[in-house]
Parts: sequence; C-alpha cells; structure tokens
Amino acid sequence: MDAPPHNLMTGAVQADFGALAVAVDADPTVGAVVVTGAPADRYLLHFDITDYLAGAEAAPTMSRTAIKALLRTAKTAVAAGAEGALAKSPLAGMLTLIGFHQTALRIMESPAVWIAAVNGLCAGAGMELTTYFDLRFAAESASFVMPEFSIGLNPGLGGQRLAQLLGPSKALELMLEARRYSATEALELGLVNHVFADAELLEQVEELAARYARRPRVNVAAQKHIFAAAYSDSHSTGLTEEGVAQISSIMSPVTLGALRRWVQMQDGDDSVFLTAPETWIAGTELDMNPADAKSKS
Repeated sequence: MDAPPHNLMTGAVQADFGALAVAVDADPTVGAVVVTGAPADRYLLHFDITDYLAGAEAAPTMSRTAIKALLRTAKTAVAAGAEGALAKSPLAGMLTLIGFHQTALRIMESPAVWIAAVNGLCAGAGMELTTYFDLRFAAESASFVMPEFSIGLNPGLGGQRLAQLLGPSKALELMLEARRYSATEALELGLVNHVFADAELLEQVEELAARYARRPRVNVAAQKHIFAAAYSDSHSTGLTEEGVAQISSIMSPVTLGALRRWVQMQDGDDSVFLTAPETWIAGTELDMNPADAKSKS
C-alpha cells in the first residue's frame, strides 16, 4: 500500500481495496494475497482527519433513527447497482463507508487467504480493515492503535470484528487506551499470529503465502464460509450499526471541536498520533464530556 506522503486511509485507497477483493475472487489462479505498507515504518493509518472535519462541518444534524434509515437506503441502492445515481445524491458521502463494509465482508469469505504483513504503524481505519484479514503477521517494530475514542469518534467497521478476535473486554480496553500497542503486545492479545524480525517479515510471509496458496481454493472458501456463517447476519447488521455510530459521532459538537483541534496541531498533514499524541492519549487535550453535552445526553 502506497498512499504518499503519509499512508493515510483515503476513499481512493478504500476503492482500490474493493477492486482488489473483486479481482481476487474472480481469478482462480490467486490462492493468497499479501498486503504490506510501502513506507518502511507505516502499514496503513487512519482516515485523513481533514476529510473527516470537512464532512463533519457539512453534515446536517440528524437522529440515529434517520441516519440508520438513510444508510440502509444507500446500501440498498448500491446493492441494486445504483451506485452512480447515489454518487450524485445527498447520500454520496456514505459511499466510502458502504464500500468498506462490502470489502470487509468480501475478504471474510474470499476463496483466497488474505494476509497482512504489518511492517509499521497500523492505525484507525487501516487497523479496522486489517481485522477482517485471515492472518496478521507483524514486524518487531510494528505497532497498532485505535485512536477513535480520543477524538470523539466511533469505529466505522472494525469494532465488532476486534471484539470477536480479542473478546469484548480486551477490544474495549484497546479502544479506551488509544495508545500504540507494540507487536509483542498485539501477539499476546491474539491480534497477530506471529512476530518476525523487521528484515525477515516480508520474506517469511511470502513463503507462508506461497505454501498456503497451494491449498485448494474450494476448500479454503468452504471453510471460511463456515467460520463466517456464525456471524454472517450479525456482521451485516453490526456493520450498519457501526456506520450509524460513526456518522452520529461525527455530527457531535464535541467531536467537531476535537477534529478542529487535531487539524490545528498537525505537523504538515501528518498524523498527530505520530507527532504529538500524549495529551490525546491522556484525554487532557480537550474536555470530551463537557457539562452542556452531558445535559443534552
């Protein structure tokens, strides 16, 4: 993955993931997919907060019920092949989120083995999408962070999957901490399958991928379908609920203030979670539970 200059998640990166997942499913010669970051110290990060801020400032205030109805309508339109028309409608902003949901579900039941070779920082939406991969291997210097809570956001797709991988308690703790977890910590949690020396990561993972790719796709697909079957309905429903929670959180005045502060603190357009994360991790940069917000809740 190469999204210069900082390997932030974008709508274009999401679209590329979606196109790749479709192409892999259609190509019977592909038995495994290895995804890694092009920069030496970055796998894939969160969404560009500047984009989030623009969306938050433009979004009208709506109830969760209205948001859920609109998101379901948008998903129905996409499923019916009306994505082009949707792109020209007021619901166009939901297309990236819907694309994420489609890609996550497709990866879960893909006949190929999807493997993440996490070579550096894996954060936010980048980490959320990676939870849907079949296997996750990390370099010793890799790290993982879910910073959404610290700026008043909810995850858009990876919260429920993280809870399935780690258990709800550990998943919630990781999100509450909003700090970088080392590769060793991720291994202990069960987030990654194995940790390799930095210089050996890609070679080791490619060797494993080549071996796993020789397994019959039909058997891999059948087994992944069995694994996913227990969650298929709940995953689809849960993804919609996560989408509603994220859209609702973006509309919050508290979140809007946090996004504005974040953008002000950016060094260039790099992630504040690389340049100045301390006060966000501590929860002291802003009061995320102001008295007026409490009175309205």
